[in-house]
Amino acid sequence: MPRRDLLTLAGLGAVLGTLMMWAPSCDDVEPTLRINTQVDSFEQLVRKKVDVLLVVDNSCSMIDEQNKLAANFENFIEQFLQADVDYQIGVVTTDMVDETQSGRLVGETKLITSAMDLETARSTFVDNVKVCATGSGFERGLMAAEAALSEPILSNENAGFLRDDAALSIVFVSDEEDGSARPVGEFLTFFKGLKGDAGYRDDTLVNLSAVVGEPPDGCLQPAPYVPNCIDGLDEEDGDGLIDCEDPDCASAWQCTIVPPETDCTDSIDNDNDGVADCDDADCNFLGHCRELDCSDGIDNDNDGDMDCVDVDCLVDQFALCGEISCTDGELVHQGGQFPNFLRDCDDPSCFTHDSFEELCLNVGGRALIDYKERCDLNVVFDEQSGGVYNLDGPDVDDATTLQNELRGCDDPDCASYWLCQPELSMEGHQTCGDCLDNDGDGLDDCDDIDCLTSANCDNPYPIDAGNRYIDVAVRSGGVVTSICAEEFSGLVRELGLNISGLRTVFYLTAWPRIDSIELYLDEQIEANRVTEGFEFDPIDNKISFAADSVPPEGSTLIVFYERATVPPADQTPGEEL
Repeated sequence: MPRRDLLTLAGLGAVLGTLMMWAPSCDDVEPTLRINTQVDSFEQLVRKKVDVLLVVDNSCSMIDEQNKLAANFENFIEQFLQADVDYQIGVVTTDMVDETQSGRLVGETKLITSAMDLETARSTFVDNVKVCATGSGFERGLMAAEAALSEPILSNENAGFLRDDAALSIVFVSDEEDGSARPVGEFLTFFKGLKGDAGYRDDTLVNLSAVVGEPPDGCLQPAPYVPNCIDGLDEEDGDGLIDCEDPDCASAWQCTIVPPETDCTDSIDNDNDGVADCDDADCNFLGHCRELDCSDGIDNDNDGDMDCVDVDCLVDQFALCGEISCTDGELVHQGGQFPNFLRDCDDPSCFTHDSFEELCLNVGGRALIDYKERCDLNVVFDEQSGGVYNLDGPDVDDATTLQNELRGCDDPDCASYWLCQPELSMEGHQTCGDCLDNDGDGLDDCDDIDCLTSANCDNPYPIDAGNRYIDVAVRSGGVVTSICAEEFSGLVRELGLNISGLRTVFYLTAWPRIDSIELYLDEQIEANRVTEGFEFDPIDNKISFAADSVPPEGSTLIVFYERATVPPADQTPGEEL
């Protein structure tokens, strides 16, 4: 046996002998176990040079969020300016289907830099982050960021963005989960590796943040406030201005046209279209201009006929008043009634029969009754397209053919109908995500009141938690915040602070006993203990500081706590952990 092995065995024997000499007897008290403590340290070092890549979702439900982001440029770069940070900002979308996007920086001016004057930087930022909402619904933000920072795009379309001596910060803004194919860890390794070995060790060189749906179940966007511009009331702003007089309604389509005849009994042409009261097509669906209740025994429209004798009921309510058959040569109507002596196709009720053209036009004429167009039924306003659909009604102006029948607004009967005015101009919902002013009122998309009820501006669906984005953000020392916030000023300021190096959020490296957490600045002594201005989030296991209490530049935040065996959110006060 070699000598070194003999020495090793001898040494082992000596150690065992010592342990046996000191082994406690059964009568000895069990020794107290050492409490597991943890100390996390975070340095507040300002990044004097930083490249910021904003990855903005451009799918169909993101217009409102883009607008809120665009409106907060000053909040975003406030800390950059205060700390004299040399910054540049580029924007890409989450669309990896469109080859003109797929990681390529957007905008006529692709880089927003600290060398620009503030107004130029702001206007360029606004233009670039409003990437519209016509992109792929299969969002792949991690892949888009990787493509933006990879060859050949990095040296061509994105040339000049990634600087060797600058820190890199990537911010994902999305209301959907990332759909990139590879594991999150692979993307994080790639981003860290862009700065060499130092990138893996130093979160001040590479960090990622996420403005996404809240974990674990996502969240709901607040519905936008949509003023009612035709109710005759002063809206919630209490400015004393009503409907179209209120600037809030300036882009409402209802305010681009003359409102309809409002009083159909005063013998006055209220809307100045040349006709008044029941002669105006605006009134032809009201009870005093039309027989609406065909079973009450009352002449509702005072035309001398009531219920099923009135031609209004014969045509409008076929199931109640119509001919049982339009080809049997009989007079019997629904319910065994005999409202008139007109048979089959001579009876106006047959005008609305599904097979009127087949049954009646080929077997002879019909009574020459000019039944006025029901414009409220035959002129349909469509919010999706932003225009009017003209449908064919039961008014057959030619006794022998339907070929000359005019539809909707094309029929003279509807010339005075309010929706038939040529001035009508609305931003259609189907164009509310294209970043264009389609109705020429000076506003586009969610800035236009016409779009506020569209899915682009009022997403009716729950927003998924962006867990993959959250994962890379937490692991890289970035910020995670909710895209469902009613307004973005606070979260954008928090992003700016974090990117500049002055963190407001600090993620702990282990689960703490909540009642054991102590915070210190620079040195762990009682004089430096922090007692206010922060809160601990047991769900995300993080400490957050208020805007006026952020640890200053050059300081070190020290967090002392006892480690727990269960997550903070599952702890019961007083429970031994």
